[in-house]
Amino acid sequence: MNYLAHFYLSFGQKPLVIGNLLGDFVRGRLDHPRNSRYSLPIKQGILLHRHIDSFTDTHPVGVAFRQELPSTFGKYRGVVMDMYFDYFLAKYFEEFHRQPLPMFVADVYEILTEYRSSLPAEALPLVDSMVKYDWLYHYQFIEGMNRSFQGMSKRFPFLKGIEKAGDELALRERTYEAFFRAFFPDLISSCEDFLNQS
Repeated sequence: MNYLAHFYLSFGQKPLVIGNLLGDFVRGRLDHPRNSRYSLPIKQGILLHRHIDSFTDTHPVGVAFRQELPSTFGKYRGVVMDMYFDYFLAKYFEEFHRQPLPMFVADVYEILTEYRSSLPAEALPLVDSMVKYDWLYHYQFIEGMNRSFQGMSKRFPFLKGIEKAGDELALRERTYEAFFRAFFPDLISSCEDFLNQS
């Protein structure tokens, strides 16, 4: 769910941006015939997406972060955590990237448009909504987070209760920011190592 972080961790490489998006849509082994349509660089991006998810789920700070979230979010606390990471990355983007957030976001949307024909049909509504409503830019605002959480709750009934996550973020922002700052540099280093070893 944390698309901004996944795109940021693609380090400006177009196929990695696409693969990092597809990580939520492509399942199973990448050498399966159904995945033959994807180039090796895009498959590397899918593997990077999986690495990011695995690293986040198992990192001590990620574990502590999820435990800090209200139990009312249940088994979807990981989704909330991912979205909070995007909020803090967007809010403090220029601490992590040479480009201002609006320029970075425009570049990502251009890449998604360029590779549109490579995307599976089920990914297109998400990409179209992301671009139309400029999700990535608006992640830096509590209001943007509220809209995202409320929209997710409406689209996915199993996420009922997550619409309160924006209020929780506003209430305890400093606590959650501390988790983000303790975790994100480790994630960046881990992704750089992953790509260097691939």
